[in-house]
Amino acid sequence: MKKSIRFLLAVLVVAAIAGGGYWIYRSKTASTAAADETTYTQVVQVKRGALDASVSVVGQLEAEQSVSLTFERMTETTNLLTLAVQAGNVVTQGQVLATIEDASYQQALDQAKSDLLAAQETLADLRTPATALEIAKADVAVAKAKVGLQKAQDALNDLVNPDIKSLEAAVASAKSALAKAQANVLDQQQDSDYKTQLGRLIYAETAPTNDYNRLSSETYSDAAYQDRLELAYNKMMNAQDARVMFELNQKASLLQAEMSVRKATAALANAEEALALAQAGGDKLKLANAKLGVKEAEVGLQAAQEARVALDAGADALDLATAQAAVDRKQSAVTDAEAALAGTQLVAPFGGTILNTNVSEGDRVTAQTAILTLADMKTLRVVTSIDETTIRQISAGQPATISFDAFPGQTFTGEVLDVPMQGTLQGDVMVYSVPLLLTGAEGLALRVGMTANVEIQVGQMGETLLVPTLALTQSNGRYQVLVPNTTDPNGDPEAVPVQIGQSDGTYTAVLKGLNEGDKVLVEISTGTSNQQQMFGPAGSMEMGDGMPPGGVPPSVGGQRSGGN
Repeated sequence: MKKSIRFLLAVLVVAAIAGGGYWIYRSKTASTAAADETTYTQVVQVKRGALDASVSVVGQLEAEQSVSLTFERMTETTNLLTLAVQAGNVVTQGQVLATIEDASYQQALDQAKSDLLAAQETLADLRTPATALEIAKADVAVAKAKVGLQKAQDALNDLVNPDIKSLEAAVASAKSALAKAQANVLDQQQDSDYKTQLGRLIYAETAPTNDYNRLSSETYSDAAYQDRLELAYNKMMNAQDARVMFELNQKASLLQAEMSVRKATAALANAEEALALAQAGGDKLKLANAKLGVKEAEVGLQAAQEARVALDAGADALDLATAQAAVDRKQSAVTDAEAALAGTQLVAPFGGTILNTNVSEGDRVTAQTAILTLADMKTLRVVTSIDETTIRQISAGQPATISFDAFPGQTFTGEVLDVPMQGTLQGDVMVYSVPLLLTGAEGLALRVGMTANVEIQVGQMGETLLVPTLALTQSNGRYQVLVPNTTDPNGDPEAVPVQIGQSDGTYTAVLKGLNEGDKVLVEISTGTSNQQQMFGPAGSMEMGDGMPPGGVPPSVGGQRSGGN
């Protein structure tokens, strides 16, 4: 610590000589606690000069363009199929970095395309004018519908207004037909010619039968005998066939006559029933069915006529709009399915360097899984954290000087890119992340995350009155300086209130309260408390990081104030 004090004293002596001031040494030994405390007072002349105010902060190197890539269009958990890169790889825009299985996404796309094609065909059909063949078919449909309606109306009219005379005539005709059929049966049964003819056939059958029986009883076996026997047999069978056929024909005629009677009986019953129903008002069920048939025929005719009119008028505007909306929805579905299929490949959105990979091939991944981080190392920037007491001094475009701990002795230029409107609360202090453009460091092997030391130039004042910042003290919220006692050289210094402007940490501009050539006092105590106020951890003097809000510099005690 003594070495640091000696260094400080040497610096202040040089400053005093340069500034035309002088030092006064005073040792306080009033108590044991203050036995080692020494106060040095420098008399400094107020001078005029230019002032560059700056803010010194620490930042971190970041890539201006950096992204954490995910399979954001995934719909389910799956395995990572391939991972083609690793940390440190340089990739180009559009390069495939990783993939997942795409079979289900291809199937979804095929289905979406099929649905779109169907919707497009429906819309095309609506927009296509009717052909001559379609118009002709529609005309035929209208004609058939008219015929069908007429038949239904006629059937209903017959039930509602029956022709009683025709029904009575039908009954009479059925009775007459039945009588004739019955008479025919009776004639068949009492036919005398039948019996006479049957007797003749039976008699004609007797002689050949006797001849055959006689010959068959003989014992001859020569060929002539066999011929006579066969001839006799044939004559006998012909006679029998004639009789049988006659009897069968007679029975068939009688059966036909009896069937005619049954048919005539049924026809008479139907005619009488129809007459009775007509006289009683008709069959209720048939009447209801007939009325229903008329309604259905009317509906069919109306539909056919409307379809014919629609061919001339073209598609309905609402139908067209609905079909077009369906096509738009299906097209959107195809677009989404195509994007989902393309999303099975993780593609580099820009050229850059892979900073890290978070998974390996075969790992289970979801749409939220960060696969890798990509950064464009050609466009780097420094991001600093500036607290709420200093942020009002910062504005876009301010120049800055930047250095890196990793590259000592080298400085680079920078520029404030933006000042955020929203900060984040860190402890009890609101902190704002301010990005700065970095230039002149293209040849360095910089890496994201490196620590950067930044000095931002926040303002300049030309030819203004300057006093050492350490000469300023505060009283009742206002700044003041101590000046030598003009009436008593050995008396206590006098306090003079001042209005200050910008500060560069070492010097502060005085706007009111002093004149060029005035002398002010700077008191430095070597006591423990004052050392903590004025010296840093390594014993170097803290000059502050610029002015707090309102253009007010830090006070001698290291505190900040917002007043003038």
